Amino acid sequence: MLRATCDRLDRLGLDRPTLLVDETRARANIARMAAKAAAAGVRFRPHFKTHRNAAIGRWFAEAGVTAITVSSLDMAAHFADHDWDDLTLAFLVNPRQLPRLGDLAWRLADRGGSLGLTVDTPEAARAVRHVIGDTAPLWIKVDTGYGRSGVPWDDGPRLKAVAESAVCTGLLTHAGHSYHTAREDLPELFSETARRLATAREATGRDLLLSVGDTPTCSAVDSFTGVDEVRPGNFVYFDLMQRALGVCRDDDLAACVACPVVALDAARGRVVLHGGAVHLSKEQLPGPVYGLVGRLDGEGPRVLDAAPVVDISQEHGIVRTAPARFAEVFGRIRTGDLLPVWPVHSCLTGEAALPTRLLAGATSEA
Repeated sequence: MLRATCDRLDRLGLDRPTLLVDETRARANIARMAAKAAAAGVRFRPHFKTHRNAAIGRWFAEAGVTAITVSSLDMAAHFADHDWDDLTLAFLVNPRQLPRLGDLAWRLADRGGSLGLTVDTPEAARAVRHVIGDTAPLWIKVDTGYGRSGVPWDDGPRLKAVAESAVCTGLLTHAGHSYHTAREDLPELFSETARRLATAREATGRDLLLSVGDTPTCSAVDSFTGVDEVRPGNFVYFDLMQRALGVCRDDDLAACVACPVVALDAARGRVVLHGGAVHLSKEQLPGPVYGLVGRLDGEGPRVLDAAPVVDISQEHGIVRTAPARFAEVFGRIRTGDLLPVWPVHSCLTGEAALPTRLLAGATSEA
């Protein structure tokens, strides 16, 4: 079942776990989300934390994207070095980094760009204004239900206090609880998020922009009514988590990790991979499942639910299948072969800083 895939991967000459990106699939995912944003008349500011790759960033530029989201100062500096001028750092301002944030904000402003920053207290807003002035667009982080960070959407006095502490551009939220929401409930969650942001805006007494960002709701809705900007990121690759939610198809999965086979145990239905927590992350689906082996053939991947990665340590991944099916699934596999593993959460796999190979044959640095 997997021999043709192993032969194909063998031609890549890899000797360690490597992120493989299907350019055709990734570009299609980008084009689809960009078209939806354009049809809705909202700004498309995709989150680059998933791919963290300058070459893949150019695919977004070629699709008409001009503004991006990042999750760290280092990531912002990296993409600024690769000609991106309009960035929003969606992580709350770290006061210890204000001097460096100011340097980057002024650098971008000098070439007509900007570095948007996020705050959730009056003190943070005043600190940004004191160090950077009004050079950096300031976003108020709002918690619309996820519970991680931001001003609660219904805390009117605090929202008003933050808005009065500096010149603010808008309200920004991440509805991360969408990752634990049934597919059929995602459109309503998007609408609820937009309504709560609108309520928060009314409390500030200012005409502020509304920005949302998460792949599940942005993929599930037909339009983006009620907001001014969308910031999904995971959609460029998708992953098994999105597959489990039902917001993508198998053929939308655009990134996997090529993992060398280091041991085979047919009697116990086990394959041992060089590909563990430092490559796939420790995110899991019920089972537990830390990834799924699949085939690379035809127009896209064929993920095999019968070949899950069921255990991982730092460098090892253990794939298990029923011993009675071992010959059917893995019968012609040898140690030294490469098997593609689709990760549960591609953002964390991207963070592993693996060497990246485009399936079209070109290589790019992460």
